[in-house]
Amino acid sequence: MPVQDPQTGLRGEGLALRRWSAWLTRQALPPLAVLVLALATILPIGALLVRSLFSRDGAFAGFDNFLRYASEPGLAIAAWNSVTLSGLATLLTILIAYPLAYALHRSCMPFKGLLRAIFMLPLLAPSLLPAIGLIYLFGTQGMLKGLLMGGQLYGPIGIVTGSVLYALPHAVLILSAGLAASDARLYEAARALRAGPWRQFFAITLPFSRYAMISAASVVFVLVFTDFGVPTVVGGSTNVLATDIYKLVIGRFDFELGAVVGVLLLAPAVAAYAVDVVARRAQRATLSGKSVPVTPYPSAIRDGALTAFSILVALAILGVIGMAVFGSLVKFWPYNLSFDVKNYARVFGDGDDGRALVASLWLACFTALAGTAAVSLTGWLVARKVGAVLPTQLVQALAMLPVAVPGLVLGLGYIFFFNAPANPLNPLFGTLTLMVVCTIAHFYTVPHLMVVGTLMRTDPEIDMAARALQSTPAGTARRIHLPMLLPTMIDAFGYFFVNAMTTVSALIFLFTANSRVGAIAVVNLLEGSRYGQAAALAVLIMFISMVATGLQFALRAFVLGRQPWRRKTV
Repeated sequence: MPVQDPQTGLRGEGLALRRWSAWLTRQALPPLAVLVLALATILPIGALLVRSLFSRDGAFAGFDNFLRYASEPGLAIAAWNSVTLSGLATLLTILIAYPLAYALHRSCMPFKGLLRAIFMLPLLAPSLLPAIGLIYLFGTQGMLKGLLMGGQLYGPIGIVTGSVLYALPHAVLILSAGLAASDARLYEAARALRAGPWRQFFAITLPFSRYAMISAASVVFVLVFTDFGVPTVVGGSTNVLATDIYKLVIGRFDFELGAVVGVLLLAPAVAAYAVDVVARRAQRATLSGKSVPVTPYPSAIRDGALTAFSILVALAILGVIGMAVFGSLVKFWPYNLSFDVKNYARVFGDGDDGRALVASLWLACFTALAGTAAVSLTGWLVARKVGAVLPTQLVQALAMLPVAVPGLVLGLGYIFFFNAPANPLNPLFGTLTLMVVCTIAHFYTVPHLMVVGTLMRTDPEIDMAARALQSTPAGTARRIHLPMLLPTMIDAFGYFFVNAMTTVSALIFLFTANSRVGAIAVVNLLEGSRYGQAAALAVLIMFISMVATGLQFALRAFVLGRQPWRRKTV
């Protein structure tokens, strides 16, 4: 007679299946997640580091490649340009983003929702689109080139301006989180001591938001330092490390020196990420469970000044992106400015560009689906501490790694690892599947942390009750964790989708004629000086991202409305 479980009543095959499911979840899933994450991140980066130490014929060269690169005449110039221009762009971005974040969270400025949406608009487009808009405004034949007073867009001016536009939304988001996480009791005490608004700002607001500023500066510096799109479009003859690596690999097929530049790009990114981690932890340490959210009070002078500044920045963003849209709709810039849709017709009529846009949609959909499933699984393993401690800690460490790895470095590492003839995964190279894996790995950390944060807020007593009822981890996840996680999964899906539609750097080394995506096609069109068609394709990418984001918000609101336990009660 089959053995019966006294608590669940299961016997025979049902009991065996239950035990097999529990073993698979606790013992097999964490090591499997470690293996997959290592294949997607650690091994490609390791292959790049190894390649930098070997010569072209496969012999160990030590640091000879680094010395050979140091002898290149443009090295010092490219390194200096990367550091100085990234530092200047970071400083300008923080100086602009801080008042914007302050206006959104510490003022009674009108139209906050609309202005915030405009500030976030560059996130929905490739970094190439603002650069194209700058060309139409300040390029050789730009409408406002006279404002440069004899200066030239192509070079440091273009790189810094385009980088500020590209990085501004990221800084606003980070600073907004820092300014939103404040304790109103400090301001009440300051007012009781008759401290004025400026004294409160310099004594409380600025010191308590310094960690958010450090974090924002670290993120912006890495974004600008490793960005490929903006320097390619408006960099002119100004070399930076991000364009150097492209020229070495694609132009000269010198993969060894390309690996050296990859290491040079990786080191500052890792250092800046370490600074960001320290700053975020320090920011969280300034708050307690008794903290009271700050509610801004009206101030005519402050609100008026912040509103004027916010509108000015919003108009600048709309002006640059609007000029790219305008340039995509004119017949022949700047000689015939009558409207025409021929650039869009060429995108759809040209088989290559049309296929690239469709490939972007497939890439975004597959990345969003597989990426959301992956981060939901690894976030659940980490947050609910499923399985042994060591594999779970390794999952968390590997999931955090991609945020410190530039897209160019990750893409180059994929060449060295997956294109190796001895690698059994070599058939994946040059396929859309590998591009999906690379894109998921590149943007993995943020949605993983979103899932972990959501599940960490779940009461541990729920898991204790589930174990007391002999529920398997998978059963508890299906009945309890999954419904609670659904809104976060929708956000993760949208995050992966938009980034897959707009990314350039992570895929610039991986595409082939059969797997070229829209953002890469924009680069190719710009290289051929077909600015109108490039603008049209970039605008289409932005439009698709905007539609996807709108659907994401609508679906999230619908799901939240269908979950009664989230509704506020009186």
